[in-house]
Amino acid sequence: MLLAAVLAALACGGDGSARDAAPTRTPDAGEPAPAERTPEPTAAPEPARRAVAWTRAELLRRVAGRRLRVDGRAVRIDRATVTCGGMGAAAGRRGGRPAWTRFRCVQPTFPAGALAGPDAVFVVEPTGRRTFAVTERRLTEY
Repeated sequence: MLLAAVLAALACGGDGSARDAAPTRTPDAGEPAPAERTPEPTAAPEPARRAVAWTRAELLRRVAGRRLRVDGRAVRIDRATVTCGGMGAAAGRRGGRPAWTRFRCVQPTFPAGALAGPDAVFVVEPTGRRTFAVTERRLTEY
């Protein structure tokens, strides 16, 4: 049977390989031949920056007591009331605890004359051993 299949393939003018089955494409009118095409410019790869990951406890130590400007208001980060959680899967472990490269935080506000105000919601990204960036700041509306 195998011999019959090989003979049939050879009789059709091919050696039975997949390259014979692929259609041949010719350039359209006005399209440069493959040798005339200029290669697409490639961007030089950026050097890999090592991501900094903190545990939740490290994050709280760094942000506690800081003041953030959120929608024109100064909001003090209070360790007793701020809540932060790592975003996505942990990037690793530090001291046996999970560590993340991004945290979403919620800080309730307590304006004078009101029981509670809007929450400040923001993202903290560690940038070094003791430095961080705060992004996506906003006040909630209830």
